[in-house]
Amino acid sequence: MNLFIFDFDGTIALQDTTDLILEIPGNDQIWEIEEEWKQGKIPSYECMKAQARFLKDITPARIYQHLKMYSKLDPNFPVLVRNLKEMGFYTIILSEGYDLSLKFHRVQEHIKDIHCSKLLVEGGRLTGELKVSNEKMWDYNNECIGCCICKVDFLKKLIKRFNVKKSFAVGDGRSDECLFKYVDVSFSLNPKYEATYQVGDLSAILAILVESKS
Repeated sequence: MNLFIFDFDGTIALQDTTDLILEIPGNDQIWEIEEEWKQGKIPSYECMKAQARFLKDITPARIYQHLKMYSKLDPNFPVLVRNLKEMGFYTIILSEGYDLSLKFHRVQEHIKDIHCSKLLVEGGRLTGELKVSNEKMWDYNNECIGCCICKVDFLKKLIKRFNVKKSFAVGDGRSDECLFKYVDVSFSLNPKYEATYQVGDLSAILAILVESKS
């Protein structure tokens, strides 16, 4: 079986929905924390947990309203997933992004296996807490940024679980850059990150896969 790993923000979703949600409180401290992460002063999971505190008391409905105004999916996503499944791929989404973003866009209707960061809700409002997949720095990368979800670790577990013959991944961020070094075929939506193929959108991936089979 072949495995195909999707990132979400900036990949399936055209915009970074995490940044969109973090715009809602209108607090500059959120971006100061972001800058600390970019400078390597704190790991990714610490950055995202600190930022989530500013979302306390915001309702999921408010988040959905904001996403409805500013966030869109790549229209090629459903077509690509359908074709991947027809080709016998196992598809999965691994994302540091918020679960509410993926729920809003109903991506679970296309891919059931989803792992992401979870914003905790109590009494209909966010608690300001974030549940992440791991809080340790793995040894796969000398410059590990301490992601909320270690995609390489997931890859290694999936390879054992499903006896994967060939692995593929698409993404646009730093967590994907690390993953690209371990999959057989990678597709980068960001020219900043080296991959097997540089692509402009998800439609290009299907064209490459079809061409490789001919």
